[in-house]
Amino acid sequence: MANQTNTEIHQIGSPKEFDEYINLPTIINKLLLVHIELEQIPVCKTLNEALLPITRDPEFMQQLVICRLNADHFYDLLNAHNVNAAPTILFFHRTKVIDRVDGFNQSDVLKKIKFHINTIGVVQSTEIKSEHDSPSIQVENKIKQLLDSSSIILFMKGTPASPQCGFSRQACHLLDEHKIKYDYFDVLADQNVREQLKKYSNWTTYPQLYVGGELIGGLDIMKQMIENGDFELKLKQQKSNDQEKDTNKHLESLINQAPLMLFIKGTAEAPRCGFTKELLALLAKANITNYKTFDILQDDNVRQKLKDYSSWQTYPQVYVNGQFIGGLDILKQMNEEGILAQTLTEKQGVAV
Repeated sequence: MANQTNTEIHQIGSPKEFDEYINLPTIINKLLLVHIELEQIPVCKTLNEALLPITRDPEFMQQLVICRLNADHFYDLLNAHNVNAAPTILFFHRTKVIDRVDGFNQSDVLKKIKFHINTIGVVQSTEIKSEHDSPSIQVENKIKQLLDSSSIILFMKGTPASPQCGFSRQACHLLDEHKIKYDYFDVLADQNVREQLKKYSNWTTYPQLYVGGELIGGLDIMKQMIENGDFELKLKQQKSNDQEKDTNKHLESLINQAPLMLFIKGTAEAPRCGFTKELLALLAKANITNYKTFDILQDDNVRQKLKDYSSWQTYPQVYVNGQFIGGLDILKQMNEEGILAQTLTEKQGVAV
């Protein structure tokens, strides 16, 4: 029915197969990401390549499933969920669509995965719970996970589409009126979270709004901060923090593309500066050939941000298993001391 290999996302060929698939016992209780694609569009292939590592991430692999649907074969599904372009990712849980991401936005996909895994109560397989943990500690951990999963989250009674109290309704209206995007958690759906959050925040009423994991307050404080401009400043600060986090995650994903990673000017076949040429020659002489390179001349954002990330202002830069080793001078010194191969191979576990 559905094809699955170690190198591909599930691909499903027909609406009938999809209906059977989402009702499988092994699928129905998990968070299911459905990538609506057109194979002739390059960005769809790029998105599949970006999604594949997520399925192997220990944080998600037991709670998350991803599949692919060719848009040409699923007209009724696309029409039912107003899908007008590829790529689009629909988030399913218990056969129902609960969210979506339009276009290629890997950061938004990861954010929503973390949020929904926490919200729908899927237990993290990597979460180690001691038999001595009290229920209150476990609930507090869930609260922390919810706060970590979203930059702006409103703990409310009901949902934005169906608020269950006047204060929650006003809070949603206020945020929507000022075009503030936010996630939410219905405290009526989880009595434990509802009671524990009051203690966690030292705030006894709902709704409660958090920005960057920090309590802003209830409806009255939201109104006051929005009116005097403090909320806009808070959002700008949080946006800057989110951008920095996203940048660091992107850099870390590049750094961890291979056990031995070189950030250079040009490519291994066509180096664009003398220092890069010298580095490549040094590695070749040491019989170190199993590495990947990234051309920083092709991405000025990476070129500038990586300097801050590593606190090293020049290129090339060498990373082993995600750890910054140094530039050309450091590697030349290691070579003179006879520890270059050991540092880049045996010691760090990089095969050559």
